[in-house]
Amino acid sequence: MPRLRAVDANTQPWTPHRSFAGVFVRAVQGSETCADLEVRWIRIVAGAEIPAHTHEHSAETFYVLAGQGCFDLDGTVTPCHGGCCGFAEAGARHRIQNTGADDLQLLAVFTPPLSRQGK
Repeated sequence: MPRLRAVDANTQPWTPHRSFAGVFVRAVQGSETCADLEVRWIRIVAGAEIPAHTHEHSAETFYVLAGQGCFDLDGTVTPCHGGCCGFAEAGARHRIQNTGADDLQLLAVFTPPLSRQGK
């Protein structure tokens, strides 16, 4: 029988990203709660970025909660702010940069989960 998998993300700790300085992550949904997707709450401090990278087997949808920045999707740069949503297909090169004075906060949704691929 289907069941609700609820997580209060506000109770999860902010942890520094393992590779990117100035980037912090809160787990929202992952392999322990959902096999179909992975959701992370990302905080990028002023002047920092998640540099260009790809996820070969996962698409990534990013929804901006607060702040200002830009998405760079395969070389096309698009400004973003609270309420903007971007999508990178599996294998697409993408980058997210904070261009504002405050933290850029976004939800990153990976389908299928990165954890399923050992990343």
